[in-house]
Amino acid sequence: MHYRCPYCKHDIEELREPKCPHCGRYMAINTTFLDKSIAKAVGEKHRVRHRSIERIKRNYKRKRSEMHGQISPSLFKTPTFYFGVMVIFVLVGTLLFSAAEKSAVRKKVSPFQRGMRHVDVLAEALGRYQFHVGKFPTMDQGLAALVRDPGEPKWFGPYINLLRKDPWDTPFIYEAKAGQMPVVLSCGPDKQRGTADDILPDPESFNPGTEWTNGWVSATERLPGVTVLSEDPTPAAEPQGR
Repeated sequence: MHYRCPYCKHDIEELREPKCPHCGRYMAINTTFLDKSIAKAVGEKHRVRHRSIERIKRNYKRKRSEMHGQISPSLFKTPTFYFGVMVIFVLVGTLLFSAAEKSAVRKKVSPFQRGMRHVDVLAEALGRYQFHVGKFPTMDQGLAALVRDPGEPKWFGPYINLLRKDPWDTPFIYEAKAGQMPVVLSCGPDKQRGTADDILPDPESFNPGTEWTNGWVSATERLPGVTVLSEDPTPAAEPQGR
């Protein structure tokens, strides 16, 4: 079965586990679509986890029942007690450090990944603009039409709260021709168009479908506290298209 990673947008011909081989992030998928051996392994993993939880519960209940008797004050003066307290502090400190380290790793997103996310957000915003107005912004209107009303009667934006440059401080390129899909891209790290590191959106992003229309509100209402600028803003935040 063919898969597409929802994070890095890479196509995956064969999925051996619920984890993208390109970006390494786990995906929420139905294990029934995996081959039987993989589905069995995933199911066994869940069963092992369930048995471990049950074993911990049983140990907890047993220890709790053992502690129902009176505790001697002399217990708190034994070397064993202080050693146990030290072990607990070491374990808690290790767990807190590990959690903080994992959190920091998750927050690290490469400029290339941010650029991919930005162009997809712009493409989706353009699709919603086209749904309302009936056409994409002209070359003169540019991407700024997603932020402020270009004077179109059916404009119902803003579609993003702020238009900024790409992660390499270069403006996104936008080109539009009548009757054709527009072009929106980032020139990438070399800041030159037409090279291998250009970043283009997923073509499907231009078609946001119709599910969003029932609850649609403009960016001003969707993002409380955000001021939508009426002139070209100084980059200060990432485009928000959802």
